[in-house]
Amino acid sequence: MLDRLSRFWIFLAFAIMAAAGVPSPARAEQMSTASSEYQDRASQLLEILKGSEQEESFFASSFLDAIPVTQFRTLVAQLETQYGEPLTIARVIPASNQDGTVEIAYAKATLAMRMVLDGSAPYPVIGLQVTGANMTDDSIEKIKREMEALPGAAGFEIAEISADQTSIMASLNADRQLAIGSTFKLYVLAALSSKITNSDRSWSDVVPLYRKSLPSGVLQTWPDGTPMTLQALATLMISVSDNTATDILMTELGSKAIDDMVYKSGHRAPDKILPMLNTVEFFDLKMPNSADVRDLYIAASNNEQRNLLSKHGIGLSPESIEISNLANKPQHIDTIEWFAAPSDITGLLKIIEEIEDPVVKNILKINPLIPPGDALRWSYIGGKGGSEPGVISLAFLTKSKSGRSYVVSGSWNNSKAPVDNDKFTLMMNRLLNLVAAR
Repeated sequence: MLDRLSRFWIFLAFAIMAAAGVPSPARAEQMSTASSEYQDRASQLLEILKGSEQEESFFASSFLDAIPVTQFRTLVAQLETQYGEPLTIARVIPASNQDGTVEIAYAKATLAMRMVLDGSAPYPVIGLQVTGANMTDDSIEKIKREMEALPGAAGFEIAEISADQTSIMASLNADRQLAIGSTFKLYVLAALSSKITNSDRSWSDVVPLYRKSLPSGVLQTWPDGTPMTLQALATLMISVSDNTATDILMTELGSKAIDDMVYKSGHRAPDKILPMLNTVEFFDLKMPNSADVRDLYIAASNNEQRNLLSKHGIGLSPESIEISNLANKPQHIDTIEWFAAPSDITGLLKIIEEIEDPVVKNILKINPLIPPGDALRWSYIGGKGGSEPGVISLAFLTKSKSGRSYVVSGSWNNSKAPVDNDKFTLMMNRLLNLVAAR
C-alpha cells in the first residue's frame, strides 16, 4: 500500500536519461551499421561492465555529476548479481550515429541497453538505460518452480481473454486469496468506467479536492478545493497510485458501485475484500492505537464492519496516523487488506477489456511497470501494481502483435518479513516476455 513498487526497471536504468538531458529515441529507420565511434563505445561499455574501471573516460561529466562512479559501480554489481557475468556483445542496433541499442550477453540473460553519445568528439556517453532483459533458457514452468519456493505464499495466472471465453494458459495458486495492496484500485477504475459508460458520470466532471489521504501520491500536498476532473483523479490513482485521488473517487462512486463491480467481476470470496476500505481507513486500522477496534473489525460480518468504521470514526483523521508504523515490516497483511486471487484479477481485467473505454486503456499504459524494450514486445500493455512490507502484486492487460488479448497477474505475500519486490517484478516480467513470444 505504501507502493514501494517504484519502477524497479527505472532503478536498473540507472535513472540517468532525464538527469543527463538525453533526447527521445530517434524515430529514423535503424541504420544497417553503427558508426565507428558508436562501435568503440559499445566495446568499452562491455569492458566497463566487466570491471575495467574506465568510467571517467567513458561517460560525459554531466552523467557523472548525476550518477557518481561509486553509485554506477554498485548498480553494475547488482546487474551481475541478477544476471551473472557479462560475457560479450550480442548485437549493436544503431538508430543514428550517436544513438542506439547495445545488447550484452550475460551468463543468465541478454540485456538490451540504450546508449546515447554526445555529438562532439571524443563522443562520451551521456545516457545509458537498461531497456529489456531476455533470460536464457527461460520457461513458465521454471518461473513457477521459483515462485513456489518463495517464502510465504505466491500465485499467478496467465489467461487469454476474448469476448466469449477465458482460456487459462498457466497458473499457480490461481484461486488463493492474497493481499494485493494498491492493485485494488483497478476495482475503483472499473467501477468508474462502468458509470461513465452508462452515462451516470463523465470523465470531464469536476470535483474539488475535499479530502486528503497519505502517500503514495501527490494530491495530499495540494491546496484544498483544487478542482479536479474525474479523468485527472483516475489518472493519478493508477499512474502514481495516488491515495487521495483514490479516496475521493471511492466517495464519488459510493460503496454500492464498487461492491457491484466486485460481484460482477466474479470475485470468488467477496467477503474477503468487502467492505472495500479506502486508503485512510486501511492506514488507521493498522495503527497500534486501533488494536481494540481492529480486533472487533476482524471478527465482524460485512455489515458489522461497515457500522464499526462509522461508529469509531475510522479514517476520519489522517493527520493522527503515523505512517512510519507501516514502513519496515508486515502489519496485519492477513486480515486488514484488499484481497483477490489471481483468477479474480483475470475476471476484473476482462471486464475492463470488454468495456472498451479508450480513456481507461490510456490511463493503464502510462506506467507499464516493465522495461521499455520489453513493453515494445506488445502492441498494447497496461498495468497496475501495489506493494507494502510483506506484499507485492502486479496485474497486466496486454494485446500481442498478433492481436490476442492476455491478462497476466500475480501476487506474493509474506506475513513474517518484507518480500523482495525486485525479484518478484523480474519474475512477472519474464512471464510477460514468454507470453509475448507465443
